[in-house]
Amino acid sequence: MEKYTQLKELERERIFNCLRQGLSQRQAAERIGRNKSTISRELKRNSDRVGYLYPRDAQKRTESRKARHGTKIHRNDQLRQYVLAKLNAHWSPVIIAGRWTLEHPKESISAEAIYQFIYHPKNKHMELWKSLPRKKRKRGIIRKQRSTGGIEQRVSIHQRPKEIETREEFGHHEADLMFTKGSQSENILTIVERKTRMIILVKHESKHSQPIIDSIKSKIGAYALSCTFDNGKEFALHHDLGLPTYFCDPASPWQKGSVENANGVARDYVPFAMDPQLITQDYLDYVADVLNNKPRKLLNFLTPSEMFMNENKKKESRVKPALPAAEVSFNLNLRGVALHI
Repeated sequence: MEKYTQLKELERERIFNCLRQGLSQRQAAERIGRNKSTISRELKRNSDRVGYLYPRDAQKRTESRKARHGTKIHRNDQLRQYVLAKLNAHWSPVIIAGRWTLEHPKESISAEAIYQFIYHPKNKHMELWKSLPRKKRKRGIIRKQRSTGGIEQRVSIHQRPKEIETREEFGHHEADLMFTKGSQSENILTIVERKTRMIILVKHESKHSQPIIDSIKSKIGAYALSCTFDNGKEFALHHDLGLPTYFCDPASPWQKGSVENANGVARDYVPFAMDPQLITQDYLDYVADVLNNKPRKLLNFLTPSEMFMNENKKKESRVKPALPAAEVSFNLNLRGVALHI
């Protein structure tokens, strides 16, 4: 049985033309591929003393009626409280819809329905758009580009192996820096594992290449297979990592989309206007913990932490360590505590 969908303005135009030609409701229904009862309800709802309204007027009346009654989320108390709670936790509409549907398969909801709820006139006073990842009054994304610089031993991103591009293999990373207003030196190093989307955030007092590369090495060096950067001078000593490195094309930060997205969601907690003195490593550990435990649509609504642990279990099952398990470790800072594997 096909799922019912509401009439669109184009269909209302076809109904209007059918009636003008003198066709019956049954004939109109057959012509536009709708049930006769759908046509009957439409005529009752959107007719006046003269007859069926012009299509545009019928569409406006329908939209006005829907606005008065609210959305599906307005009418479902449990769903409404769930959506509000997850928006408050900075979950995106896509994640909220996916997780709700995963937990309530018989009461599915779409991301579009959540956007309509957010921007509904009834909710204007709540300013729910401020809870969206991008905090925009209107939908859209503005991308920022960073300056480029000459990098020795630079290997183009176009030479990355297929298994990195397709995220088939665990251990490939992307890295970038975030800055805040009033400081051109203090920064936040963002590192993302491409397959699991696990995020690491590290505070730095300067953007000199040596401390940046040292941080990357200390955080991922023991299990990393590669790392991708933009052309910033802070990554000039990339060869000290001792692993394959790749660089985006000039002015093409979108080519390292995982870390660009991570920076975007981290801005909910570290806005550009935030005083750098208020950004401590403990706070960044907290932010990373929140982001790593948020379900992701592209991970089938698992969290990066869950995916990361699953990948490590797979790795353990394939390779037996030569040393006792207690002696084999890597220093990944999760929740501010070193995780030993």
